[in-house]
Amino acid sequence: MGFVRSFARVAVVSVVLAAALAASSGASRAETLEDVRERGLLRCGVSSSGAGLAAVDDSGHWRGFFVDMCRALAAAVAGHADRVEFVETNSENRFAILRNGEVDVVMEGTTWTLQRDATFGVDFPVVYLFDGQGFIAHRAQGVARLSDLPAGASVCVIEQTTTLRNLEGWMARSGLRFRLKPVRSTEGALSAFFNHHCDLYTSDRIGLHAQRLLKAPERDDYVILPEAISKEPLGPMVRPDERRWFDIVRWAFLATVLAEEQGITAANAARLKREAQDPEVRRFLGAAAGVGWGLGLDDDWAFRVVTQVGNYGEIFDRHLGAASPLGIDRGMNGLWMNGGLHYAPPLGG
Repeated sequence: MGFVRSFARVAVVSVVLAAALAASSGASRAETLEDVRERGLLRCGVSSSGAGLAAVDDSGHWRGFFVDMCRALAAAVAGHADRVEFVETNSENRFAILRNGEVDVVMEGTTWTLQRDATFGVDFPVVYLFDGQGFIAHRAQGVARLSDLPAGASVCVIEQTTTLRNLEGWMARSGLRFRLKPVRSTEGALSAFFNHHCDLYTSDRIGLHAQRLLKAPERDDYVILPEAISKEPLGPMVRPDERRWFDIVRWAFLATVLAEEQGITAANAARLKREAQDPEVRRFLGAAAGVGWGLGLDDDWAFRVVTQVGNYGEIFDRHLGAASPLGIDRGMNGLWMNGGLHYAPPLGG
């Protein structure tokens, strides 16, 4: 009987929460694709994640991997990669801004978890970056690994994030004890770390590279430690009430992966559209009909993504990899045939 009563209480809470989230996300609103087409712009939520991920340059323009994910989606649905209105989000408001319709999609370093997927009123269509939580330390401390730190070393960490929960869980498993210093924002946590108010700062490892490049007073004064204490599958977020928009966001990203798998680049896509004999390549590039119909898009949507933004390898290398100041190895973010985790389903027929 206790189980039945407990199950009933959970069911009631779930129904109430679902109703509240449906109300907050505007269940009766028009479809997002139609909204984008009507305004001629994609409204994309991004956070200031650091150089290579998302940051405003000296000219006032957003640049970075997450920014190009917005641009790829805009190319597919709005007709051009530049038809994006960027809305800045942060760890506190990113879910609410999406649910209340201020943006069409959020493209930043949000970790896909069951709790967020099932109870936050958002959906995660795909993973665009595979990462893990790591640590940055002051080089003057002379530490090479977490185990080199003295007991009671302090760690700056952002409140209300999986980062904090991961750290608490890892300490419980490992037996290492740090003094946690929760801070409300990324900017506040980084400021505290760089001003020596804590011994370590923890976040996603790719983000640590980006923040060190963008925010550190002297890049060489800080070392990113080798340990990763969690899985961090990062992906875009959409509202949960539109299956077609979910599919569009997912396939706008998968198009970049499929293009890299097929050797299609921004430079050769136009020629391949004219000359390629492979039916999959021809369909993908819009030379044969059908690739847009099921998504409610025209048949040139993937062609625009690749020619205006690039394939996945081009985007990664430009902002995070070999062609960027960060120089981060592809690793898990390589293609499946190269030992990585990225894998695009075929177009089919």
